[in-house]
Amino acid sequence: MAVIHMNFRSSMIARSVYPLVFLPDLNHWQDIDPPYPTLVFLHGYSGGAVETAMFSNIDLFAMRYGVAVILVDGENSFYVDDEKREAYFSRFVGEELLEAARSVLPLSCRREHTWIAGISMGGYGALVNGLRFRETFSRIGMLSPALGYKQPDDRVPDHCLIPSGEVLEALGPWREYAGSYKDVNHALLAAAKNGSPVPEMFLAVGKSDPLHPAAEHFCAFSREAGLAPEWYEAEGGHDHTFWKQAMDPLFRFLTGKEGG
Repeated sequence: MAVIHMNFRSSMIARSVYPLVFLPDLNHWQDIDPPYPTLVFLHGYSGGAVETAMFSNIDLFAMRYGVAVILVDGENSFYVDDEKREAYFSRFVGEELLEAARSVLPLSCRREHTWIAGISMGGYGALVNGLRFRETFSRIGMLSPALGYKQPDDRVPDHCLIPSGEVLEALGPWREYAGSYKDVNHALLAAAKNGSPVPEMFLAVGKSDPLHPAAEHFCAFSREAGLAPEWYEAEGGHDHTFWKQAMDPLFRFLTGKEGG
């Protein structure tokens, strides 16, 4: 396993960024030949790349399954573009990040070997950006995704785990959200009608997670559209204990193989 700390100035979000990359090589155990299949993994609200790597043991799964994993600090952006601040977090994770990493690291450029996933806010970000940049990503992984937070009256629902002001600031008022790429139901149907391949999806949620009903609702909506995610649930809540448990099913879904 090689651990790489990158640094470059992002033109999309106008600041210096520090991606954390795990390469599944240099460990003399189940090494694979480059270029490596690649997973962009997005942290949750108030989290960060290093914290997520530490709590999830994602480096172990990268090594076991032979996948390069890239983690970045997405702040509390929901990984969508903020035109007012000219902070384009969606384009950062969907375009610029991979372009920069591929320019210096032996990562696959093939769609079938490029994936995006995340936890909570990052699960939402993985979904909207996986659909928006579906020519880049072939699979989407969502662990306890932050779904159903937007309503026509712009009031957050009871299951929302994020301050209402943050949700409104990031996702905008309903009149701007509805029908945009941020609107996951609209984005899913638009992707299905577009004619281009729609990424395969995986959704994991704990049985005691407040977001469980919203996850079920999204799966039912997706099923009606013929695009139902692979579903995984187990005992657990909205925390790293459950997300660590869901990592093995996630990587099996992404790679189509058992871990070593």
